[in-house]
Amino acid sequence: EADHILDPFYISFEDQFRGTRAEIKEKLRIYLPMIKVADAGTPDRPVLDVGCGRGEWLELLREEQLIGKGVDLNRVLVDENKRLGFNVYEGDVIDYLSSLASESIGAVTGFHLIEHLPFETLIKLIDETIRVLKPGGIAVFETPNPENVLVGACHFYADPTHKNPIPAYVAKFMAEYRGFSRVEIKYLNPFPESFNLHDGELGERFN
Repeated sequence: EADHILDPFYISFEDQFRGTRAEIKEKLRIYLPMIKVADAGTPDRPVLDVGCGRGEWLELLREEQLIGKGVDLNRVLVDENKRLGFNVYEGDVIDYLSSLASESIGAVTGFHLIEHLPFETLIKLIDETIRVLKPGGIAVFETPNPENVLVGACHFYADPTHKNPIPAYVAKFMAEYRGFSRVEIKYLNPFPESFNLHDGELGERFN
């Protein structure tokens, strides 16, 4: 029970800083074509969202008539997801993946999860993801970009549960080293233009 003492805190934290449900769903919409190209979201190729949080992605999948399920450690979030009618399991992500049959999932997704994991656990996540994916399946992991000065110097550390920032090229190397192919980096959700500096070469390089 001690593991769940801070569950309500993290929900309030996300509500305060992550954005509204509608905003997050709109940002996640860009991943839908990738899921459909992989023929994921069908009964025999479901989407598994690890660290599913408030369930915005599961809601978006349902709106697109795609089959999705989730797993999360936060008991309060799991209960809320179940109240909304989502198929969500309460537990450790690695334990849950380990319980699944090989080649049983069409897509594994994890939004703002990998930066919370110790290195050894992250490697296990990659390995288990490869194991459970069906041929032609896809994995999508979104994480803050520390190459961005504001993110790397400040915003990343605003979340007290973050472990280490993961540069995109390091994440790509880890995925390829453990066996993924056709790994792509997509830079999404930039800061508004108003954040940019406009003072010549220095401003251009900083931006």
